[in-house]
Amino acid sequence: MRPPGRTTEQPLRAPARPAVPPKVYDADYYLHRCAGAAQWASSDGTQFDPLYQGSLELAQLRPGDVLVDLGTGRAELIAVAIARGAALAVGVEYSPDALALARRTLDRHDLGGRGAVVAADARCLPLPEHFADLVTMLDIVEHLSPEELHATLLEARRVLRPSGRLFAHTLPNRRIYDVTYRWQRRARPSRWRQWPADPRGELERLMHVNEQSRRSLRRALCLAGFSDIRVDLGTSVYDDFVPDRRARRLYSHLARRPLTATFGVADIWAEARSPGPARPRHRGGTARARR
Repeated sequence: MRPPGRTTEQPLRAPARPAVPPKVYDADYYLHRCAGAAQWASSDGTQFDPLYQGSLELAQLRPGDVLVDLGTGRAELIAVAIARGAALAVGVEYSPDALALARRTLDRHDLGGRGAVVAADARCLPLPEHFADLVTMLDIVEHLSPEELHATLLEARRVLRPSGRLFAHTLPNRRIYDVTYRWQRRARPSRWRQWPADPRGELERLMHVNEQSRRSLRRALCLAGFSDIRVDLGTSVYDDFVPDRRARRLYSHLARRPLTATFGVADIWAEARSPGPARPRHRGGTARARR
């Protein structure tokens, strides 16, 4: 199945070179390092991590919806969306290795011609305006520079139908590194000498060019023109980067309390809507702008 092409009055421009080259996301990354890899690899693409089902439940995918998944990777979300009743599901991916794995996923599932993956940059989608009911961005936000994220969000808004939904997940919440870990390291002279200044791993430093906080993600969605924005902390606690085992306990402790959760929880969820159609004018004045 081939999704319809882009239709817009504005010319299609090739985006600038991405901050993270496609070759960085190779087969080894998708088969061994990123979320859901173990289930996909052990079943050769026939079984998926429950996170995809759970994500679509949180996104409230409805039967008959058209879904666009940006940064689709191995395309598990496409297959799960079709199984949940989506009328059409399109995955967008720019990594050649990911595209090969995504096509294997689709080949191993009977999608009735309703699922597809396209090779494209998320900043320039080959899809028409008002195409989708739901756009998902699962663990792609942190891989886009601020300029790339803004361009991607504008494209997501363009392809969404009026009042269509955007659903995003990002990890890590940068406060666990920039605030909690930094405070822990400075708390004792021995840690200052022995703990690394930056606890991120090699892949994180290479790929995570735009880690978020709740405030920064809300701001990005607002600047892109979305409405009904909601940004919440998730439930994941990630502390493997802390050198001292006892010091790791702090993150779970912080995560359990509403006032400190932002310094202990590792992931962030966001949802928003594309602006709906203009409201009718009322006698005696204009309609109030939706915020």
